[in-house]
Amino acid sequence: YKKHRQEALQQLALRLAEQVESTRRAITLEPMPASERRLIHLALADHPSVTTSSIGEGEDRKVVILPKQG
Repeated sequence: YKKHRQEALQQLALRLAEQVESTRRAITLEPMPASERRLIHLALADHPSVTTSSIGEGEDRKVVILPKQG
């Protein structure tokens, strides 16, 4: 299950990164556990045109995928 979830999150991250790239608008994901947020950050760490950050507190913490400036 864990491996499947990890792959699903990586696919989601890349799909959403493409969306952010084409629309130039930030996308906010649903709240998720720290381990899953980390997977999203890692999946997009080397992406040329998007960046990620986490917003919110505790249980409501979520990942935002943003277009890189410039």
